[in-house]
Amino acid sequence: MDIPEEIIERVRHKEEQAYEELFQLSWDQAVRTCWLIIRHQHDAEEVAQEAFLKLYVHRQQLQDVRAFRSWFYRILVNTALDKVRKRKTVINIDEIRLSSQSDDIQQAERRMLIDEAMRHLSYGERTAVVLVHFIGCTEAEAAEAAGWKLGKLKYRLNRARHILAQAINKEVKGGVQDV
Repeated sequence: MDIPEEIIERVRHKEEQAYEELFQLSWDQAVRTCWLIIRHQHDAEEVAQEAFLKLYVHRQQLQDVRAFRSWFYRILVNTALDKVRKRKTVINIDEIRLSSQSDDIQQAERRMLIDEAMRHLSYGERTAVVLVHFIGCTEAEAAEAAGWKLGKLKYRLNRARHILAQAINKEVKGGVQDV
């Protein structure tokens, strides 16, 4: 999410047009981030809306516009995890996939394999993977966004990578055996 600092500064100073620009530039990425964590489209959109509302209400708390990315991702992650904690029913995510129609078959298969492997992760592990590998945050930015110490992020990220590698290897070997 590369938002020009000028827009963020204008948002901090309560300029409504700037907030609208920020919303338009970052909405899709915000929803995708939430979906990758909570794995339900409607909830992801709801969480993103709530996060943008929190951003709007607390916009003057952001002291350094260069810290916007990690500040906003922290709001997104915390709001998504709050939603998970409040969730009373288990949501069936079997029909949800990361692939899109424009992907070629090999890319789609790879994405489905990753999607299946992601189901083996806890929400904390998934959050670490999403922030570092899907969003592109540095480990320090991801730790700050998640509200964790760097060591906790590294532990969850390492554990997630190990679980993903096992799940993917199991799927690949299983697929080869089925042939």
